[in-house]
Order: sequence, then structure tokens, then C-alpha cells
Amino acid sequence: MAASSSLPHVVFPSFHGPDVRKGILSHLHIVFERKKITMFKDQEMERCQQIGSKLIQAIREAKASLVLISKNYASSRCCLDELLEILKCKESSGQIVMPIFYDVDPSDVRKQKGDFGITFKTTCQGATEEKKQRWIEALTCVATITGEDSRTWANDAAMLEKISTVMLKQLKIQKLKEKFRIHDLDHNGFITNHELRYVMSTTDKQARKIVDKATDKQVRKIIKAADVDNDGQISFDEFVKFIENDEK
Repeated sequence: MAASSSLPHVVFPSFHGPDVRKGILSHLHIVFERKKITMFKDQEMERCQQIGSKLIQAIREAKASLVLISKNYASSRCCLDELLEILKCKESSGQIVMPIFYDVDPSDVRKQKGDFGITFKTTCQGATEEKKQRWIEALTCVATITGEDSRTWANDAAMLEKISTVMLKQLKIQKLKEKFRIHDLDHNGFITNHELRYVMSTTDKQARKIVDKATDKQVRKIIKAADVDNDGQISFDEFVKFIENDEK
């Protein structure tokens, strides 16, 4: 059963195999839950050779996807199709995608070589050339996205904590982007000075507290501090940096 899309943060995990489910994924569920990040739980829904409508819906409703690529990931056509849908959502809606290479070399995934490549070629048997090419492009793409390689972990617990912290930060930034876009009236990636006060008052609790109590003169000072390059408009990076500095 999918987690409710009304919750603030929803992460879809793409994985294959009971070893992953009962191992790293179960630990990630605990760490994410502690940070109040909601992860989709499939209630051990069977992942067959064809991706189901419930999984597609869960991916599309997610704010982020965690792609746990193990040695056997490519043995599942369902997982490969999940990856296609995940990357489609990344392209169309800016969904966060975080790959975790679990006991597998990212270069083997990118080039479909080694044991991973052998497994992938077996899975491709009987598939159309068009579908095979799409899977190849998806694996090549996901292997170039910044993620984590379990082979370099010195401490599993610390790394799981890092993964959850990075995910939470990315989700927060994504939320800021969504709010920012609403007030970027001409959709050029900038907001003018007079828009900043309104954006801040509807985006960030701490910033709202500052702005609500400030005089017009103080607000102008805040605006000047946020507009780092003094071009009379605020970029998203300037806005986020201002919020982050204020929270320190």
C-alpha cells in the first residue's frame, strides 16, 4: 500500500531481492522514519516481470526516488522499468534521484559489464531492441548521478545517517524551489526585490518570523543582504543561501 501523497516527504525505493529488503532497506526505513521522511512501503508487493500500475502511481507521486542498485538489480525487468519511470519523472518534474550502488561497481552499471552486465544481457533476452536500448540509456544515466558506493563505506551506520541527511536536505531545497517558482512570475529563474518579502513569508518559518517583525527599512536591508550580486533581483541560489545563513 502506497504512503499517502499528502505527507510532506515521500521517497520511492527501487530495489530487487529479499536480501536488500531485509538488509539495507529495512535499516534505511528506520533512519528515515526518525527524520520524519516517509518512504513508500510496498508491503512486500510482488515485483513481477512487468511494472504494475500501483508502482507507477507511487513513483509519480514521490518527491524523490532511492535507487538501490545491487548485483541482481538488472535481473528484474520490473526494476528496469521502474528506473525508466523514475528518470522520466526526474526529467519532467524534477524528482530527486539518489542511487546507492550496493556491492556493485558503478562503472559496471554504466557500461553494463562484469557480473552486472552478464545478468543484464540475460534479462534482455526476448525484449525488443527499443526496450533494450531504453534500459541501457537508463542504466548509463543513473550511474552518472551523484550517489553512494557501499564498497567505500567504513561504517554502515554513519553512511545510512549521511544518506538520510542528504535526502532530507534535498527534499527541503525541492520544497523551496516549488515555492520559489510560484512567485517567479515571468518564470525566468529570478524574483525582483519587491517579491522577496512575500516569498520569504510563505516559504520558511524562521524567515517569516524575521520579516513579520521587521520595519520597511529593515526589510530593505534584508533584501540587500540576500541580493549578493546587487543586480536588483534574487536568484534561487541567493535565496537558499540567505535562508541557510539565517538558520545558523
